[in-house]
Amino acid sequence: MKDPIWILEGARTPFAAWSAGTRGDGQKGGALKGLDPFDLAAISLKASLEKAGLAAGDLELLVFGNMYHAGPHACYGGRYAAHRAGLPDGVPSVTCALACGTGLYALKTAAESIALGQGRIVACAGADSPSLVRRDVFVPSFQDVSCGLHIAQTAQELAREMGIGRDEQDGCAMESHRRAFAARGRGILAEEIAPAAGCSEDDAILADPRPEIFARSKPLIEDSQATAANTHAIVDGGSALLLGCGKLETLARPPLGRYLGAAVVSLPARKMPLGSVEAIRSLLGQTSLKLSDFDLFEINETFAAQLLVDLKLLGLSGERVNVNGGALALGHPFAGTGARLVLTLLRELGRRDLRRGIASICVGGGLGIAVAVESAKA
Repeated sequence: MKDPIWILEGARTPFAAWSAGTRGDGQKGGALKGLDPFDLAAISLKASLEKAGLAAGDLELLVFGNMYHAGPHACYGGRYAAHRAGLPDGVPSVTCALACGTGLYALKTAAESIALGQGRIVACAGADSPSLVRRDVFVPSFQDVSCGLHIAQTAQELAREMGIGRDEQDGCAMESHRRAFAARGRGILAEEIAPAAGCSEDDAILADPRPEIFARSKPLIEDSQATAANTHAIVDGGSALLLGCGKLETLARPPLGRYLGAAVVSLPARKMPLGSVEAIRSLLGQTSLKLSDFDLFEINETFAAQLLVDLKLLGLSGERVNVNGGALALGHPFAGTGARLVLTLLRELGRRDLRRGIASICVGGGLGIAVAVESAKA
């Protein structure tokens, strides 16, 4: 297909601290614990359709992503999300999974469906609810049996090799909270959010991220500088994007931007934090573009150590990356993260009258995925 593939609109639920955690204000989490991933995806999808001025019946395919597949009906995946979003029975739905990269992979799959002529308006959505995942499933999932390391250890190994210490990691996490708190105060985050279960804003953000809060946080595992405070917040949440194709002037409303391409990479499991770096490099290799041709980046903050390693290896300034905060403050709802990264990226590119951006996620097991987009205002 020669016509551009557009990202028409998108929306997400608030990202709310899980039921076993605490919110940024110190209160108990769990604001969204009554909603399963199908609900979270459906809320995001319905809000996206409303913003785009489209009806549920306009969709020709839903690509749904979910990481933990919790509950007895998880096998139905996207079909349940589609039903709860009010999509007609005639709209097919499929489910995909790439661990933390699931949301971006769902976007890639949706775009490829359009490119293959399998639909002109396609949705992708992703969601996870750690609150509903059994602890005996959730906790061990962070131990990578293929390399024998907890994923926090994979980040720690690389940080030590590059001389990145605890203070720098804590400082990175504090900056993420400061940026997210400022963005929330300016109403930037609210532009993305569809309220859910009485919750209307991301609640894991610290209003006053003082150094002592981070200093007293204990290591996640023995002999590690990764702590709960400098690791992504665990949250429940979902997000969605709508894709379409055609000449720009034929679209009913201005889109957010254009999908340029995606890359998925694989590397040794103990090098997991480099998945973002290698995916970005692979993506650049598919195009004639250089890193300097991209204005902003959304690199998922799995660990502060991982983000700092990525920035050093890519030679990127922190002023171009996660400018409104990242998962260290907002949280990382696994399959719900990918569409959020792209939605945030496109809105910020448009806000700043900038042209191109890349969203990327490192993935447990030694994988990585990156997606390139261009603002419709470019």
